Amino acid sequence: MIASAPVTSFIAGAWRPAASRVVLREDPGNAAATAARWCPASPADAARAMDAAADAAAAWSAVPLEARSALLGQLLTAVERRTEDFARVITRENGKPRREAVAEVAAGLRDARHALDEAQRHGVAERASPGSAAVRSELLLEPAGVQLLITPWNFPLATILRKLVPALLYGNPAVVKPSELTPGPAGLLFALLAGLPFPPGAAALVLGYGAELGPVLTGHPALRGLSFTGSTAAGQALARQVAARDVRLQLEMGGKNSLVVLADADLEAAVDAAVTGGFSCAGQWCTGTGRVIVEAPVHDEFVRRLAARAGRLRVGPGDGDPDVGPVVSAERACFAATATAAAVAAGARAHRGAPPPAGGHFVAPTVLDGVTAGMPAFTEELFVPVLPVAAARDAEDAVRLANLGRYGLSASVFSADTARATALARRIEAGIVHVNLHTSYREPALPVAGWRDSGHGLPECGRFARDFFTRPRALYTAVRPPPSSRP
Repeated sequence: MIASAPVTSFIAGAWRPAASRVVLREDPGNAAATAARWCPASPADAARAMDAAADAAAAWSAVPLEARSALLGQLLTAVERRTEDFARVITRENGKPRREAVAEVAAGLRDARHALDEAQRHGVAERASPGSAAVRSELLLEPAGVQLLITPWNFPLATILRKLVPALLYGNPAVVKPSELTPGPAGLLFALLAGLPFPPGAAALVLGYGAELGPVLTGHPALRGLSFTGSTAAGQALARQVAARDVRLQLEMGGKNSLVVLADADLEAAVDAAVTGGFSCAGQWCTGTGRVIVEAPVHDEFVRRLAARAGRLRVGPGDGDPDVGPVVSAERACFAATATAAAVAAGARAHRGAPPPAGGHFVAPTVLDGVTAGMPAFTEELFVPVLPVAAARDAEDAVRLANLGRYGLSASVFSADTARATALARRIEAGIVHVNLHTSYREPALPVAGWRDSGHGLPECGRFARDFFTRPRALYTAVRPPPSSRP
């Protein structure tokens, strides 16, 4: 049992008092221990957070961009100094190994700092090409308004940073609703934010369950933008709730990301990519590898190598720095077992790693061989350390298989012929494609762009952060009086 006080919501510049309703979050790596204690906000609290954000909009947007950037830079410096504390909380609540938690903090800081640099380079006003010598034309990018940021449990700090920092940077008040499974990283972040001179209401943290708080947050009349990362079903439900209103959407949703291995590929490099993409974060990675499609001549050898590598991965609690930590909950562990059994019943072969330890929500890294296009394991998102492998007749068949299903987030093609691999990657219906890299590789300057049922609206990161969190205004100014119309 952890001894710290319960995490509470931060609303209108103040922490809500601890309520009698305290939720205990179990440690995924040791189900008998408590990883977090937190107090759910009430619907009235959620409404108050949105009211306070609306009240803060004028004051926060009036702060110059340079001053907002400097204040957020202080916040990021404070986060970096507390990297070990954040990593400890992430590991305790999410379960991921310490090195992955440290990497998450670094990734979140990279995205956030890129947003600050982007704003410094480009600002929020642009001169347009003159259409008339008598008129000055300008594009002004103004705050879009109150933003609701709904973040997931698999990257409980990085996702908040890459949404919250650009939202605030461009003058928008923001209300953060993190996953109830991982309240601690958000609580620690807001503890740092509370020590800086942000106007009350400019940034709020609302802890709770979506079913209880969602209608209040999304139904508030001040809401102007909703940035969400999570499942496709949840994202589509949110889109329906605000469809008839002036609310812009940024939805990063599910994926079934394909790693395509052609016959001329460096098999060891492809196996490395499959292990990284398929088993890091215990398979709970939005852009992680969801399936491997291998050209027939090298299929058997690839499976042999991949299964051998998976069998050597160490599974255990995240604080022991294993290769693979636990999944986030007992429900996810049960789902992994059910999905594997269903694939085997349909004809797949399961190559499991060593039996995982008892006491936590552990899943042995599993390679599913003999998966066919008709199996749910091939088309549906699993989000556990179970990696299906399917055979393709040739490169054309591999592209066909990679485009099956409803998702389009990430993909990668491995081949010795880079030009050919690039041409094939560009035919895969995915917003992020790679050549000879694992499916989760990304850089802050480029967007997290989901196609089809993997995304909706402008994507996160890169220049699109500015586009999403601002609204354009065209300004025309006469520079000399127009000529008289009198004869």
